Parts: sequence; structure tokens; C-alpha cells
Amino acid sequence: MASSMRSFTLSFNKRFTKALTNLRFIIESFRGPPSGALAILGSPSSVPSQTSNQHSSTSILDSIFDGMLYAVPKFRRSLEKRQFRKHRFSGFMEHGTPKTNIVPCLECGNFKEKGHLCEHCYNRVRAETNDMQAKMGDDLKFDVPRSEMEFVYENEKPTQGTYVVKMTKPRPDWFPRRLLNKTGS
Repeated sequence: MASSMRSFTLSFNKRFTKALTNLRFIIESFRGPPSGALAILGSPSSVPSQTSNQHSSTSILDSIFDGMLYAVPKFRRSLEKRQFRKHRFSGFMEHGTPKTNIVPCLECGNFKEKGHLCEHCYNRVRAETNDMQAKMGDDLKFDVPRSEMEFVYENEKPTQGTYVVKMTKPRPDWFPRRLLNKTGS
């Protein structure tokens, strides 16, 4: 019983002194950096050499900063953390977040992004434009008529003094005739 009590006292004494040492270290670390004298004592070039010239061009500040230690990592990062830092990219959550700016098109009802053209309406306009260009023919691409051009669909009358391109289908609802007038009325 006495031996177990003695071993307990010794182990408690070791633990207590270690805890006091750690506590003293923590308290001193809050006080600030060590004094300049300690930094000079630790530097390898703190003692001037006997053979050096008294009027050398190096100052005492150069000898102080020769022995400085710079901040280095205390522990090495694990392989997993290094690979994650190396291969990750910023903005990876942008692909997983749902869009909140999707609205229905007012013309056709298909969904589109707010502030962008509806793809369905754009394809309809592009197809109609291609038909108009095909009706104009290759002559008009290189030899533009001197008068104003007008596209006349079925059941429409052309105006006088214009170059008429006749379309063989009815005018689409979304393409009004007054759209091509100079005043828009």
C-alpha cells in the first residue's frame, strides 16, 4: 500500500510540475515577444569577430537579423488535405444551386432565363428570316435595289414605289406589317 501511495505521489508531482511549466509558458506568451537581448544571444553572428576591421561597412542591424527564425509550419499537412487544397476549385457549388431567374416567355409560354431571349421564339424568327433571304435570291444580296424593299405575304397589297418580295404563305402573328415601317405606325 505504501509503494502504491509513493508511486501515486511521484506521478502526481511530475504531472503537477509539467502543468505548471505549461501554464508559465502560456502566461509568458501573452506578455509579448522576448526581449531583444534574447534574440541577439541566439544569433550566430552576435559576437563580432576579432579579425574584422573596426570600420567595416556592415552595421549592427545586419548582424541582428542574420539569426532570425522565420515562421514555418509546425506539422506537415496530411496527404488528403494537400490533395484537397491542390485540386479543389472555387465556385463548385454554383452548379448545384437551383436557378431562381427562370420565367415563362410571354409570347409562346416556354421557359427562359429572365433578361434573355426565348430560344423557341428565336428559332422561329431565324427560320422566318432564312425564308425571307431565300425568297430574295442571290441577286439582291450583291445588287441592292435603289428603292425601299417590302415583303408582301398572302392577302396583302404592296405599296407603290417599293421593291416587292412576295412570300407564298400568310404573315405570322408575331411579325406585324407595321414593324417594317420607318415610323413604326
